[in-house]
Amino acid sequence: MSISITLMRNYSDINVLDKNTENLSTVSGTLKNKTSVLNPVIQIQGALPTGCNYMYIADFGRYYFVDDISSVSNTIFEISAHVDVLTTYAAQIRSCRGIIARQQNNWNLYVDDGAFKTYQNEIILVQTFSTGFNSDEFVLAVAGS
Repeated sequence: MSISITLMRNYSDINVLDKNTENLSTVSGTLKNKTSVLNPVIQIQGALPTGCNYMYIADFGRYYFVDDISSVSNTIFEISAHVDVLTTYAAQIRSCRGIIARQQNNWNLYVDDGAFKTYQNEIILVQTFSTGFNSDEFVLAVAGS
């Protein structure tokens, strides 16, 4: 089975969602027998571009890190790769909603994560009423934060 492969150079770290890549070339390759979609081994005929460390296989709809390139013969190369889950599923990851428990600059004081230290000191203010209380009923109002 012949598949189309876009060979690229990746300049980003592996834990970055949107990779900074450069397209090097698009080639046709053949899957090796009994290969995995997550860890494919592909044979390519012809010269490989220098610095190829990333690729995209349109038939699988996945991005891959190139783990190893070995020479089978003078013109046939074998590429072993591993799926890049972050870039492959970037749209689905962005659509997820959640509460970020810790962040460097912004934090949510309503989420008690045990790491944000606060103090609550009582402020007691006593005021006397000039007229006093005429009955056994009264209203206590507390204001402030």
